[in-house]
Amino acid sequence: MKSWILVLLTVGAVTIIDGSNDKAAADNKVILLYHKRACLEMEGLSEEVFPGDDVHEIFATMFQLESEVVPYETKCFLRCWLKRIQVMGDHLTMLKKKMNPDGTCERAARAASRGDECEFAFLYQKCDHLLDVNEFDY
Repeated sequence: MKSWILVLLTVGAVTIIDGSNDKAAADNKVILLYHKRACLEMEGLSEEVFPGDDVHEIFATMFQLESEVVPYETKCFLRCWLKRIQVMGDHLTMLKKKMNPDGTCERAARAASRGDECEFAFLYQKCDHLLDVNEFDY
């Protein structure tokens, strides 16, 4: 009988742990949607431009394309996103607080962007494959 109680307690603990992971995932999704809506509003874009809830899918698709093919508004959305999660600062810089930026990518993106923050955000992200926007605590 005691062994069944231990099994039930273990199963209950696993259920509680799984439930907390579900809650954390749900909380993270809410925060992602909050950032998405804020950036859409800041950039003057409608929800129809980026349908659905999976922002990471948008980014994954974007980074597979060449710069000329990606709409400028999408690059500005990325810039907004990186600033909101405190990865990108003003004046074409990546912040060291949450990550260790790749200096080579940062310099190349700064030169190629010609002072345009939207272009800089896209070019840096495309260059630094180690920076994954999915990894950050939002």
